[in-house]
Amino acid sequence: MTFGNFLSVIFFGYFCYYLGMIIYDQYFKKDDIPLEAAVEEEEIDISDEAKEFQPVTIVKDNTKKDLSKEEESEQEVMSGRIEIEDLIPKINELAEKGKDSPLGKIVAGWNEIPQAA
Repeated sequence: MTFGNFLSVIFFGYFCYYLGMIIYDQYFKKDDIPLEAAVEEEEIDISDEAKEFQPVTIVKDNTKKDLSKEEESEQEVMSGRIEIEDLIPKINELAEKGKDSPLGKIVAGWNEIPQAA
């Protein structure tokens, strides 16, 4: 038995199964399927609670925490970020000195990923 024959048998079996389910649901099933389940609704009166409600104004504080210079420098070192103003001179130095610049030494250690054709 080839794979194509096996796959044909599987598709034919599914086709017969779903056809049988549709015919059973249309002609032989006696129970009507309710479109909406019967839910008993109960009214709840919250007017007393609504009268006692007092709104509270919430103000978001947009000021940043005051950090000392030492804490700021530690955060910058730990985050690994570099400002654009600091990056442009390093790129210019890389263009002039090539692999001898500090940025060139970092980039030289990277392995280039070949492009997929």
